[in-house]
Amino acid sequence: MILKQIAQKISDDTTKIIGYPVSISDENGILIGVSDPKRLGLFDKLLDGVIKSKELTYYGEEAAQDLPGIFPGVATPIILNGEVVGAVGLLGKVEEDTESYNYIQLVKNHIEMVCHETLRKEMKSIETSNLNTLIQLILHFDKNISDLEHLISYGKMLGFDLCLDRICLIIEVGTLSDHNYVDPSVSQQIQAELEDYLHHLFQANPQNLIGHLHFNQFIVLAALPNYQTLESFVKEIEERIKKFTQHLANKYHLCPVVAIGDFHPGIGGFKKSYQNALKTLSAGKKISGDGNVFYYDDLSIKLEILLNDLPRNFFDELHGKFESLMTHVNFDILASTFLAYCTCKMNVSEAARHLYIHRNTFIYRLERIHELTRLDLTNYNHCLLLYLTIKNNQNRNAPLEIL
Repeated sequence: MILKQIAQKISDDTTKIIGYPVSISDENGILIGVSDPKRLGLFDKLLDGVIKSKELTYYGEEAAQDLPGIFPGVATPIILNGEVVGAVGLLGKVEEDTESYNYIQLVKNHIEMVCHETLRKEMKSIETSNLNTLIQLILHFDKNISDLEHLISYGKMLGFDLCLDRICLIIEVGTLSDHNYVDPSVSQQIQAELEDYLHHLFQANPQNLIGHLHFNQFIVLAALPNYQTLESFVKEIEERIKKFTQHLANKYHLCPVVAIGDFHPGIGGFKKSYQNALKTLSAGKKISGDGNVFYYDDLSIKLEILLNDLPRNFFDELHGKFESLMTHVNFDILASTFLAYCTCKMNVSEAARHLYIHRNTFIYRLERIHELTRLDLTNYNHCLLLYLTIKNNQNRNAPLEIL
């Protein structure tokens, strides 16, 4: 089957290079790759004899004279994993010399190499498909309707123990078409390469499940070894992600965003870790800074997730209460001032230095905020409400520039 897929192309390409017509047959002696299309599908008795004898053979004019469409030459069997899958012949090379021998061996080796590579790719494609199916079954696991035993058996068949603790990583590399990779075949090649690179990075533990969620999103359900603490495990992951980030930057000028979920027991826990990793990914992309790895248990991420989870009407009411500020012509400046005030623990002098402005200017801006909102800016609870409102406004719109 594999040989049939590649025979005609190899026949065409090799004929052009060496100058002798190349014929390729399947295991039954039927021609599947020929330089003359009219001969395609013919039974080649000479190649069939090579298949049965499993030996390199030279055929002269007398051997082919009573066989219509069959020509003399040298032929040898094509062997894949110890099994004869066909034969290849060079038409016109009937001399039993070094050149004829080298030519036929070169073509034979090339065909077998291409067959092995094609088989490897097909097997890898099947393995990848099975692994992605397993990952999807895990992520959609529902204890009320899913067959747990079947899922565990399926995982075991693929070589994975689903009873081990795992933590979910989601890696997003951006839409490749946004980076001038318009050709779909090129984009698919990049996706396959990145997935291979992730397998390389996480190959130390064969129980790590690695696949892709969408075109630009990859997932790793990383198994936690019994001897390792969560802290050291996360640190190790971060080191591997640094290598992945550097590879993307150097080769494709891309920067991934990595979200790490949390641990939960059982197969249902994988799904929970995945859901929290998704929340972390959404929250991490809203946080400015140099880092690209975000953790669900990080308090800054928790705040962003809280902002996403709070009901819309909660912020609608606050927005209405602070409407004078939210609609003010200098809202961006005043909002940036207030966020700096909160970041610097409500320390006026430190916040002014943070914004590179005079202390009196900073105090004047705080007074304007007080006039517009009627908030007590020395009261933590008051400040918290305005902080949440401004952060929610940032999430709905473009992030504010810190002035």
